[in-house]
Amino acid sequence: MKIFISKTGALYHSCNSYPIINGQISMCYTQDTDDIAKEGSPDCTPYKDRALDLFWNGSAYVSEDGSTTLEVAPYQNGIKLTLDTKKQGLSQVGINLPFNFMGKKNGGGWENQYLFNSPYTDTECGVIYAYLTSPSGNNLLLACLEGTQGWKMDYSPYSFGHFFVNLKLLKSYDKSYNQPCASGKLTFVLLPVTDIDSAFSALSRVYSLPFLSYEISCGRVGDTLPLTNYNEITHILFKAKDIQGIIPYTGKLKIPSEGEIFLTPICGNKRGPTISVYGYRDLISLYKKSMDKVDLNIIKTKTDGNLCEHQCWASATLRYLMKYKDTLTKEEVDAYEKRVLSLLNVITEQDKDKATPRVTIFKEPHDGFVAYNVYKSCRVQELFFGITILLDAYKYFGDEKYYEYFIGATECLVSYYQKSDGRIEVSWGATSDDYTTVCAPMIPLLDVASFLKGKDDSLSEKYFACADKMAEYLYKRGMHFPTEGAESEQTEEEMEDGSISCTALCLLYYAKNRKENKAYIKKAKEILDIHDSWVMNTPICQIYNSTLRWWETQWEGDADGPALCCGHGWTIWRAEADYLYYLLTGDKHHLIKSINGFGSNLSKIQEDGKSYAIYQADLITGGGFDKSKITYSIAPRFPKTEDCGLSRYVWIRINDTFLKK
Repeated sequence: MKIFISKTGALYHSCNSYPIINGQISMCYTQDTDDIAKEGSPDCTPYKDRALDLFWNGSAYVSEDGSTTLEVAPYQNGIKLTLDTKKQGLSQVGINLPFNFMGKKNGGGWENQYLFNSPYTDTECGVIYAYLTSPSGNNLLLACLEGTQGWKMDYSPYSFGHFFVNLKLLKSYDKSYNQPCASGKLTFVLLPVTDIDSAFSALSRVYSLPFLSYEISCGRVGDTLPLTNYNEITHILFKAKDIQGIIPYTGKLKIPSEGEIFLTPICGNKRGPTISVYGYRDLISLYKKSMDKVDLNIIKTKTDGNLCEHQCWASATLRYLMKYKDTLTKEEVDAYEKRVLSLLNVITEQDKDKATPRVTIFKEPHDGFVAYNVYKSCRVQELFFGITILLDAYKYFGDEKYYEYFIGATECLVSYYQKSDGRIEVSWGATSDDYTTVCAPMIPLLDVASFLKGKDDSLSEKYFACADKMAEYLYKRGMHFPTEGAESEQTEEEMEDGSISCTALCLLYYAKNRKENKAYIKKAKEILDIHDSWVMNTPICQIYNSTLRWWETQWEGDADGPALCCGHGWTIWRAEADYLYYLLTGDKHHLIKSINGFGSNLSKIQEDGKSYAIYQADLITGGGFDKSKITYSIAPRFPKTEDCGLSRYVWIRINDTFLKK
């Protein structure tokens, strides 16, 4: 494999007939006289900059005014590109690289296009890289050699930022960011790689530094994690909560303490890029720490409170009470129950004047909705999560009201939203969307059907039959993964991370909890293999095996615009699918993937139990719905805003996997 440049200046991967770049290469810049804070900006970006187009002249990309050159030279089996400009009076200086990102028109379709996967930035040791994955397997490694201060992803100003459109490598940030300018020319390389292992091997050669990675990113204090080295490593500098030191490299690490542990590989006077793993005393104590820190005031003041993303704490709390109540004091039990009951009272509110949109499940028809629909909400996933909360509430409290409500809500799901072919469909006026894999409705449907077995066999069989139809529909739907609210004439059909992972999860959940259909398991495996392109591999515990999501940060975290939201709660769909595939087949490779997927969420829990919905890999965020939130500063890895909802989804699903009794 190699990367080459055609006579017209197009960059190609030797195994793909579609070009690597889909758009105009240009220098991105601002002038010293520009004030980006006053210029305004398109959606999904914090500022506007200028572009100087670069055209191929047979040997290099050059600007029409002759001021700027992007030189191209062979480098190993790829190419090296060097940006040099003589333009004066510039603030920001960088290069626009509009890769053939997935969803772009005329790009050969999703199989041949790229995702911005596994970025890493460590300016102290001069390592900035990204692994661009393609379902075709024709992956790319981008590594910055010199003169790069950082990077910025441009997200689509259409479709709520659901698409990557352009990557900027920045020699200098605009002056508004108050960052130093890198010296020299901006130089980077593009190399073809087959997988992340070959990418790390290539990185160790590119930088002539020791690189370190692992197979498992988290574990209990005292557990031993195997490490993987690229290039020679003699020692590891480690920094943990209250300890740090240098230890000989032995190919393994005994987790020394709780929390995030940072590891820097050393060989002689060379220090490689720092990675991190996460330690915890045990899952139950970490679970309790997380439940203790739930603050309903944060949900009330920082979120819209909907039953899907923002009330995950409730089922997590109820499941803790059902399993581990004997570990709590009476005062702690009372506090947990009081919190949950306060939400349940809102969910079951029967006075229309007091009903809360997107939280109350209203038992009467209202405003065009049928009985037991979420009040004034077309987001059917809020109903799915409401069913789970109510079923858990009935199991714990035994109140017949909750039984009535979870049955009513399930009836609403299958009678109003499920169509004859098994799909879940939501109508929006004259149009409708397929929601069969939005937030995995198979889970609450089968949970209710299984719970009713032996209690109300007629209803149980009815819901099992609905699950049968849903599973068969997903199996026959094939490699088609629709999601909500991201259609645009400017793009190809979206291949959405959550829809892909949820399709596999729903088929596997069915195979484990209803009928072990070999065809469904095989189809789920095909989907998981494709979905590997959406799974990140940067050896930072919140990123490692997180799935690739970015538009959620317009609502979550600091709600300041699209950015890679690593360790996002919806990663758990993939993690649970891997776990179920392991149970059904014995494939331990998927068990390890599952551990790391769950770990990407657990590692966002701080020492005191505080947690966050996301961990940001992007250096520049901003350009969300509220432009006043743009700060023109390098983004912190964790947002300022604590989360008490979606960050607890991990505990709901860990109860049905690693904590299942």
